[in-house]
Amino acid sequence: MAEAQQAASSLQTLASETSHEIQLRYEISASTFKILREIKSKPDARDILRNACSATEFKSFPMKKEETAFFRAINDNTGIPYQVKEFISQPWHKVYLLVQIDLLKTGWPNKLSGPSRKELTKELARMYKLLDRVLRCLVDILGERGDGKGVYVALEVLRCVKAGVWEGSDSQLLQIEGIGQAKKDKLVKANIKNIKQLSAVEFYNIERILSRNPPFGQTILHKVAGFPRLTLDFEIIGPYTPDSTANSKSSAPHEDNRSATDTEKPSKPLWIARAVLGFNNEKLPHWKGRTPWLTLLAQGDDGRLVWFWRGSANRLVDKKEIIIGLGAKQNEKLQVSFACEEIVGTLIEKDIRVSV
Repeated sequence: MAEAQQAASSLQTLASETSHEIQLRYEISASTFKILREIKSKPDARDILRNACSATEFKSFPMKKEETAFFRAINDNTGIPYQVKEFISQPWHKVYLLVQIDLLKTGWPNKLSGPSRKELTKELARMYKLLDRVLRCLVDILGERGDGKGVYVALEVLRCVKAGVWEGSDSQLLQIEGIGQAKKDKLVKANIKNIKQLSAVEFYNIERILSRNPPFGQTILHKVAGFPRLTLDFEIIGPYTPDSTANSKSSAPHEDNRSATDTEKPSKPLWIARAVLGFNNEKLPHWKGRTPWLTLLAQGDDGRLVWFWRGSANRLVDKKEIIIGLGAKQNEKLQVSFACEEIVGTLIEKDIRVSV
């Protein structure tokens, strides 16, 4: 259920589907769906991750007696962003803590035997597969609710989980095949802290910094050439009037985007906006053998969902222009964000003032 095409059909209809349709799409149990729907409005990343890890399906990962000291060490001594305050014993604690330490990429505490560590590694792979479905389901639930802030945060958590590192950390360099912790540390010491910066370094300097021989530098540059360097232009054209927009109706997007005003009577004036999506790569970006999927989100200054689009980078060849109808107040500030769905370090954010 977590494949790109299946996810596409869901995220494209954020504000227009019934709860039952969302539950069926992700094959989520009724008890889990009830838990997910209890997520509060405008949740932060801690809320999203905790809610997702509380899914009933994660009860198949019970806390084993020999794992207790290991998970307490993760909680108390590793610097994970979101600690557990209560006694650590529940399956959701296990998932919640293990995912965080894995994304931190600082190594696991030395509190497990070899066989136990190997078994836990296998469990983690299964946890991630389930977490993908649960997080995508949460995105749909929050979108159906019109919670733009919640959708934004849920997409960020999903992006981190799929990339295997936290957004905003220098560990994003670990997304590159062939770059491990030691090489990452050398690059950071040389003030190269993200993939965009690395792509601008000459191959011989990469080899010098990492003490490697040719053609290592060229190989790394070839890999990072496929890292998506997204571009976004977004402007408010003016207020919507039927007479002035009648001639442009046929060019308006209709297949893979969704306005929060599509399924309800607009409570705010309608404005026409223009978004131009693209990338600065010389060729269509491919990352780890796949063409990335992208999301464009607009939220109001009160955190409501104003607009959402999802599509493949294939659609951005020669740029993609979208004409959008937005429900917004005069002089309202919209937060517009554009990113790859599964790659950290690609996020672009703009504040757009709604005015003539």
